[in-house]
Amino acid sequence: MILFFHAAAVSLAATQAAIERTHTRVPVRHALATGLVDPRAMNFAHDEIDYARIRTALGSHLHGDETRVVLSCSVYNGFAPRLEADLGIPVERSDDAGARAVLACGLRIALAVSYPPSYEVVEAHLVALARDDEGDVDITALLAENAFAFADDAARYARALVDAVTAAPEVDSIFLAQYSMDPFVPVVAEATRVPVVGALEATLASLR
Repeated sequence: MILFFHAAAVSLAATQAAIERTHTRVPVRHALATGLVDPRAMNFAHDEIDYARIRTALGSHLHGDETRVVLSCSVYNGFAPRLEADLGIPVERSDDAGARAVLACGLRIALAVSYPPSYEVVEAHLVALARDDEGDVDITALLAENAFAFADDAARYARALVDAVTAAPEVDSIFLAQYSMDPFVPVVAEATRVPVVGALEATLASLR
């Protein structure tokens, strides 16, 4: 059983829709823990208090039959190794499969992160993965505003992503690094000529 641990209803809905659309036939369960992340915040401490809150919330949703936990909120990703050690089961970053997929396209990456505190978390992972292959990644940030604050407004969210991609410099690929962006991968792909990788579908592909 794979447990998807969500911080927001919009990410949960996107994940459920993507699982159905991609015919992902693996046993999954979803847990939603709201209140751990302020969607309007421009920073996230990543301190012991945050870790304890996330560890407690996640632990309360474990039934003992889980073979893996997937963190759907990218701002949690830095805690994945520690959670894995504490819980004794694999804990997967939301961005790992997608990060590997975009790096396979080239080292010039346009990174779309709607929740500002998540940007440095995803960026650091891309840099580390590229360094493992002795590469020097060139990352361009696509979004300056906190688009996650209006993620429940699908039209506005999609427009923000398309506008950002349209204004992006020349890159090898575009990484939509948050699960809430998954419904907009097709419309973003229409606005560019380079590959568009969504973190959610990359994760699901790795599970099949």
